Amino acid sequence: MIMIALFAALAAAQPAEPVSVLDLSRDLRSAAREAAMEEDWEAARRHTEAARALQPGHPGLINNALIIARFSEDTEAGFAALEAAAAHGLTWNLSAVGQIDALRRADPERLTAIEALLDANAAPSGTAERVAEPPLADALIEALAVDNETERLYLGSVADRRIYRVEPFDPETAEVFAGEDAPIGSIFALAVDRRHGLLYAAEGRVPQTPLSEGERLGTALLALDLDSGAVVARHTIEGARRIGDVVVRDGIVYASDAEAGRVYRLDGPRAQLEVFAEDPRMASPQGLAPTRGSVYLADYSVGIWRIDAASRTARLLPAPPGASLIGLDGLATDRMGRIFVIRNTVAPVGLFELELDMDGTPTALIPVLTGDSRLGEPVTVRIADGRAFVLADAQWDLFPEDGGAPETPRSDPQILSLPLP
Repeated sequence: MIMIALFAALAAAQPAEPVSVLDLSRDLRSAAREAAMEEDWEAARRHTEAARALQPGHPGLINNALIIARFSEDTEAGFAALEAAAAHGLTWNLSAVGQIDALRRADPERLTAIEALLDANAAPSGTAERVAEPPLADALIEALAVDNETERLYLGSVADRRIYRVEPFDPETAEVFAGEDAPIGSIFALAVDRRHGLLYAAEGRVPQTPLSEGERLGTALLALDLDSGAVVARHTIEGARRIGDVVVRDGIVYASDAEAGRVYRLDGPRAQLEVFAEDPRMASPQGLAPTRGSVYLADYSVGIWRIDAASRTARLLPAPPGASLIGLDGLATDRMGRIFVIRNTVAPVGLFELELDMDGTPTALIPVLTGDSRLGEPVTVRIADGRAFVLADAQWDLFPEDGGAPETPRSDPQILSLPLP
């Protein structure tokens, strides 16, 4: 009955007042917690299952199902949750499952089969070389761009509000490209526009952004001269909250707003930034990939949106069989229109190819680079000359919001590269 009512609410809300999948899932999770506090395990299970239907393959919800199964002493539910993790291509630390001994006693063969599937999901894929490791441990590097012509790398910093340039002949050195003389905000994304000789940058602020006393900092799409680093334009738009990613295709710029449920478009350096698509159902827009007459958008909390280029309407795509689309961050396309995506916080983390059918619907999430010890918190992928460049570990957890020192030392950012299959 919960699922029937839930989808009825979704259907009724579509034309006039779209409902965020994330908001519905949060309501269900809250209801599950309240039921669990009253030890109404059946209600807690039903609410959790309804939330999982909205966010398939969400590891946090699978873990909630395991916790409920443990306290309700329901071994069948415990097996089902672990089988769901395995079926969605996830890895899992079985030693942390509180019910694991009871499961092993109940059906050792079934648990062994689950272990085999989880081990297969954890098998490494791809081989990458380290192409740069500049000494920027305290910069919180979130953004990466690659100049196809010069092979220069551009890195955007959150914690020191600068853009750095790394030359291919000196990959252990980073020179300040922008932000030293004229202040800029924290940089969350970069994209090279070789056609116009520009570097576009997504500027904004988060709690980790250092501010001068009395300084007010909004969000903008910056256009910088690709040679000098001078800011030649600062594109803003009313209602923007924090531009989080940017991509350039044939001189046209698309940018996602991580907090406003929007995608922006800039039709060239002299144009005005406009809203390309807006949908309140979008929870956390991240990477963008214009291809096949559409713009694909990674939403960290719910999966992949497909925005039709003509109607500018967005549709949340179903997850492909055997895959989780939770935790997706950076997106990029190659010359053949294939989509490559970064996944973090959901194991295994790394780089994947999002395979599409002729209608543009996801059919598989194929590991391209996973199981590499250098992949801590990968955030960005850029493609140049048939190679994928991956920013391997942003280390957000080592940058406390209060500006305090981390509990463990930070490491220099690493950029990995590998040829695409």
